[in-house]
Amino acid sequence: MLNPQHHYMEREVLQASPLDQIILLYNRAINSLKMVERSISENKPTPESIKSRAENLSRVIDILTYLTAILDEEKGKEIAKNLKEIYTILIEELIKVNFTMDKKVVNDAIDILENLKRAWIDIRCSFLGKRLDQPRGL
Repeated sequence: MLNPQHHYMEREVLQASPLDQIILLYNRAINSLKMVERSISENKPTPESIKSRAENLSRVIDILTYLTAILDEEKGKEIAKNLKEIYTILIEELIKVNFTMDKKVVNDAIDILENLKRAWIDIRCSFLGKRLDQPRGL
């Protein structure tokens, strides 16, 4: 049986535009990293929190890998190339976090993803604004 929240999230993703899907992926990655940060901050980690940290790191790495895979370097040119480099560096650094427990790396990753998410939101707003400004046919 599916978890109701999982069902809601699945429906939200399926109904979202491609641009909104990217923003949803950023949200999911950021939320997972915040859970990793909380897990690292625990004074006495439990087996459950260690498992949760590993699962959340894996989820973020999966999201970043997917975002890398869908980049179109032909259309996106320099921006796509830069995003690929950012995602690759983040993946490499986050793989190490499970062993180093480095909160700074996690917090830096959160900041980077928050900034990228804001950029995608700005693009979405700009795109929607242009669509709304276009004259409508009769």
